Amino acid sequence: MSAWAIVLACGKDQEIGAGIDVAFLTLGSRPIVARSIQTLEQNPLIEGIVLVVRKERVDSALHTVRSFGCRKISAIVAGGPIRLTNLKNALEKIPEEATAVLIHEATRPFVTDEVVAETIKAGKRYGAAIAAVKSPEAVKFAEKGQKVTKSVDRNSVWLVQSPQVYKIDVFRKMLKGSGKLIDDDSELLAKGKQEVHLVAGSTGNMKIRTPDDLQVASAILSVARRTP
Repeated sequence: MSAWAIVLACGKDQEIGAGIDVAFLTLGSRPIVARSIQTLEQNPLIEGIVLVVRKERVDSALHTVRSFGCRKISAIVAGGPIRLTNLKNALEKIPEEATAVLIHEATRPFVTDEVVAETIKAGKRYGAAIAAVKSPEAVKFAEKGQKVTKSVDRNSVWLVQSPQVYKIDVFRKMLKGSGKLIDDDSELLAKGKQEVHLVAGSTGNMKIRTPDDLQVASAILSVARRTP
């Protein structure tokens, strides 16, 4: 079988506003989450999608899925603040025959089909793959406060994005027995000595988390509409 996707849309960002689900804000004429899902749905390598939302958002998520014709959504899972718990619950909805799992943050609506496809291919080949971009800026390391302790070669620094793709057996092993709160699943893989392959992402694959991000995203969408 082809890969299955898990779309995480249960985060609330205080920088946008207390209690606001960023993924359900409207960008252009569609919710951010709908844009992310529709890009994944267009990829023939993805067999089905499991959407994870806050418990209070399940009904509105179902309405969004139906309104925007998201046909590959096979389940909507009620999630919470712990990422790994959400992933474990979503995994239960994925068929045993699945060969790979793709994880994508719903608040990255500009992910391209090319990045999705290349990350899936790399994940299947290497066991684990993550879309990322090289740091465009100089990087400094500070242990305490704002005092710089050393410089870091930016050529060796990558900024991790999503999607992240894992072979199904690697993914199951990664989640088994783990209850740690983390932001990047590859941390678990590194501790388990699983090699993680980096795939060239896109600077346009931004994550919307602040009011400024939302304005930038709206501007990007506006320019894209005017481009022949």
